[in-house]
Amino acid sequence: MQPVPVEQDPNRSMFEEGEETPGKPIRARAILAAFLLLPFGNYWAAEMISSVIFSLMIPPIAILMVVALVNAIGHKATRRWMFNTADMVVIFSVLFVGVAIAAEWMSVITPYWHSFGYYGPRNETYRVSILPYLTDWLFFKTPDGLDDYALGGFGLWYTVSQLWLWSKLIVGWTALLCSAAIAMLCINSLMRDLWTRRERLAFPILQVPMVLCRPESPIWKSRYLWGAFAVMFIIDSVNALSYFYPSIPPIKVRFVARLNEYLTTPPWNQIGWIPVGVFPFLSAIGVFVPNDLLFSCILFYFVRKFMQVGTAAMGYEQGVFGGGGLVPQPPYFSEQSWGAFLGLFVSITWASRAYLRDLWGQIKSGQSPGGWRVMSARWAFIGLILSLATLVGIGVAVGLPWWLVTIYVSLYMMFSIVVARLRAQLGAPIHEMAFMGPHQIMIAFTGTQNLTEGTITRLMTTFHFMNRLHRTHPMPFQLEAIKMGEMVKINQKGLFFVILAATVVGCVIGMVFNIGRVYHDGAGDLGGGMVGVIKQLSQNRYPPNLTAMSFFTGAFCFVMLLDFIRYRIPGFPVHPAGYALSMNFGIDYIWFGLFVVLLIKLFVNRYYGLPGYEKLRAAAIGVILGEISVDLLMAIYHLSTDQAVYTISINGMLGWDQ
Repeated sequence: MQPVPVEQDPNRSMFEEGEETPGKPIRARAILAAFLLLPFGNYWAAEMISSVIFSLMIPPIAILMVVALVNAIGHKATRRWMFNTADMVVIFSVLFVGVAIAAEWMSVITPYWHSFGYYGPRNETYRVSILPYLTDWLFFKTPDGLDDYALGGFGLWYTVSQLWLWSKLIVGWTALLCSAAIAMLCINSLMRDLWTRRERLAFPILQVPMVLCRPESPIWKSRYLWGAFAVMFIIDSVNALSYFYPSIPPIKVRFVARLNEYLTTPPWNQIGWIPVGVFPFLSAIGVFVPNDLLFSCILFYFVRKFMQVGTAAMGYEQGVFGGGGLVPQPPYFSEQSWGAFLGLFVSITWASRAYLRDLWGQIKSGQSPGGWRVMSARWAFIGLILSLATLVGIGVAVGLPWWLVTIYVSLYMMFSIVVARLRAQLGAPIHEMAFMGPHQIMIAFTGTQNLTEGTITRLMTTFHFMNRLHRTHPMPFQLEAIKMGEMVKINQKGLFFVILAATVVGCVIGMVFNIGRVYHDGAGDLGGGMVGVIKQLSQNRYPPNLTAMSFFTGAFCFVMLLDFIRYRIPGFPVHPAGYALSMNFGIDYIWFGLFVVLLIKLFVNRYYGLPGYEKLRAAAIGVILGEISVDLLMAIYHLSTDQAVYTISINGMLGWDQ
């Protein structure tokens, strides 16, 4: 994956604006405010998971908007800023990282904590095939004490009074999740100098939070920003009123149509879901994304759709996700995605080889550029080794072979590095890699014939969070927080420990609120999907899948070829990251909006140049802030009343695509 030359970085001037003294200390008021606000962000994430499924999560931005507004009002009244730019960056960093780890990881793992134990006496499969292989410090193995949890109807204070029952699980899962997240933080710290300073990656996702963190930025005077803000605020307000009062006609900006409804004859009826919708919030992020990635995501999205049609024509039934899921099947989209991601990992490693040599020298010598203001490479490396050792140790403690856990964790960390760097360079609005994780690549290459039922069960239940979704993968959020600190010259060592604290605190608070949500709503039997996968893998022994391996190898070679061409042909419009992202499900939601944005950007660049792009950028920021403002009001209403509300998100509060 190519580094972005400084002269080609469209965000450089914005990021360099107003830089402050190197090594600026982190003020106590910023830390205090951040950790006081974090519980609200995590409560929002637990109650409205649809708000935290994007690269730019809604709760942290919405809270930062409120802080910025209060800060501006305070400055107007007292002529003094309560929080300076560095303070605002610290507040946002804590919210960004703390909410990320409490978002989808929590929603993915918490349904299984109770299901097997509570419903085991009534489910023979749970009792015979699952419970004997679970550990009691990660899952309940009996229904004792869980009647109220299953029944529901209890408030937050009752949840707090019952936390003693959950303490063992909270400690166990905090150790597991935080050891993975801290390993990612250490990798980000080790690669910080290369990714944030030498290569000058664009970090498109940070456009909006950096504007909010700089109250004196000239963009606040832009009529394009405020005009777009007003338009989107009005549109979403009308849609919110229409949600409550159906007699008011809505202004459709999300799901407008489904093209697949017009394709009713075989094999075209197997093309899967093709929604047409703008999604202004996500489309506006596309304004900051390089044109080649926009084009490549759309191109490979339709390549994937035609693969589904072709595979159906050969007799393999397809669906929304295509074939496969958690077990390799044609047309092997997850295996293609893995080939693409590992190809990008090899490309990143090769391009960074000189830096990695220098980094190893710093680790051995114990001396790092930047002195006391940055985290020492040696200590970051020690932290990485200890975190990975803890992660592997937990896997061994639950009964898994050490070599299997080591390979599993290594694959996941490679994937994580690519996700973080890809978003730093290109700013994908969403990276939903549905049902993709280390299990696919291991099943494809090694099969399951040598794995016992216990090994399969322990692997799938303990490390499920590595395999389900990656929309709020913690590593990109950590890297973006580090970059924001770099922009305003905050002491990087201090910021490292602030992010570490946000990771642990966010994880624990997220668990408490997710437990509280179920005490309120009641706990159903949600273990069926997991058990179905375990039975499929353990009862149908799979040998190494040569076809899946071929698709993986083909995707790997294709990405390497695209990277080779891009290095030698400036302006080549096809980006390998588009292939990696579009072979999975996330682009389905936003392909049309990205297509519209691409056409607008090409028109503006062609006829209005850089001044036109700056106006378009201001309008995009206004669109995002306008939509998030309405979503904030809707969230407050929902969290206060428990009533379903309109949301700007992909998935609505009462359905898949309301």
